[in-house]
Amino acid sequence: MEVMIETCCGIDVHQKTIVCCILDGPLDTNRPKKIQKTFGTRTGELRQALQWLEEHHVTDIFMESTGQYWVPVFNIFSEGTGQLVLANPQHIKNVPGRKTDMKDAEWIAQLGRCGLIQSSYIPAPEVMELRLMTRRRLSYTQKRTQAKNELHNILQRSNIKLTGYLSDIFSKTGQALLQLFINGEVLSLDSVSACMHGKVKASPEDILRAMDGKLSVTDRQLLEDSLDEYRFYNDKIRQIEGHIRKYILVHFPEEYGLLLTIPGVKEQGAAVILAEIGPNTEAFKTVGHLASWAGLSPGSNESAGKNKSSRTTPGNKYLKTTLVSSGGIAGRSKDFAFRSVYYRISSRGSKMKAVMACGHKLLRIIYKILTDKVPYNEKRALGLRQQHLALN
Repeated sequence: MEVMIETCCGIDVHQKTIVCCILDGPLDTNRPKKIQKTFGTRTGELRQALQWLEEHHVTDIFMESTGQYWVPVFNIFSEGTGQLVLANPQHIKNVPGRKTDMKDAEWIAQLGRCGLIQSSYIPAPEVMELRLMTRRRLSYTQKRTQAKNELHNILQRSNIKLTGYLSDIFSKTGQALLQLFINGEVLSLDSVSACMHGKVKASPEDILRAMDGKLSVTDRQLLEDSLDEYRFYNDKIRQIEGHIRKYILVHFPEEYGLLLTIPGVKEQGAAVILAEIGPNTEAFKTVGHLASWAGLSPGSNESAGKNKSSRTTPGNKYLKTTLVSSGGIAGRSKDFAFRSVYYRISSRGSKMKAVMACGHKLLRIIYKILTDKVPYNEKRALGLRQQHLALN
């Protein structure tokens, strides 16, 4: 392998320690001088490690993106003069055999010295702040869903059939009826009628019969806990959505407005797109690189000259989920650019493939919009096949 860097360092990152391996030697040798040392991960110890690297005139530093442990190391080492490269662990798997932290650090340094490590995408600080908020919102949503499922399980095992008569058990009417169980009140037509708000199609008599179940004291307590948990995370989601909206309007108002012009992209979807990709596409050379990073590129599976079908590549799960969801909405919308793709592929028998195709098309349009800073244009979004169909 051709050597491209004279003095570099590979770092194996852990929670409490980092293992550094410096390889130093001229470009025409494959046997460089090797220097290894272990440091702690407290701020003072990381600064000592940076000073040690500066003393050895290290020009390039390579490390794995191990969980969140790499973040403080990267923040401290970015104060130095060396170029930092963050590598995907899947791309630099070690050779089989004996495995130690020292060997891992040396392997990373050898790959980096030969130019075989590609840098991972690290967003700007303002994009990272938005990413933290959107991912926290997703965490709140998942926990709220868990609380809702637990409440549904309590009602089902108690043979309470409210979900068959109310479209949303967590509506104002549903929560008022659940509160009757929690309070241990005697159910009657008057108490049920007093809880019914809005346009509830079911009659009070039907609701009363549906609430006739066997609910123990423990079930009432668990029901109250699940309902409190649901309300807690509902409030948290409402609060963080407000913070996200204000943050975007301060930092990315133009890009946010452009993304909302795309069919299927709503406020939360636009926020996730900005948080994962950023306000521009400078980190991705082509739309193909972005599609591969997002996990929307079809995999390759070729043997004996025959191409076989394969799944999409793994990628950014947060962006991929948003694009697939928004692509499904756009494919069923009145927009011809997406609707023609969706119905053409779904007619072959696979609606999921049609949704994935719409998500991929959506990503290509997002790449163009963020690159050129132009709003969505349905005519420009039509492919050659779609333009021919539109004319006919």
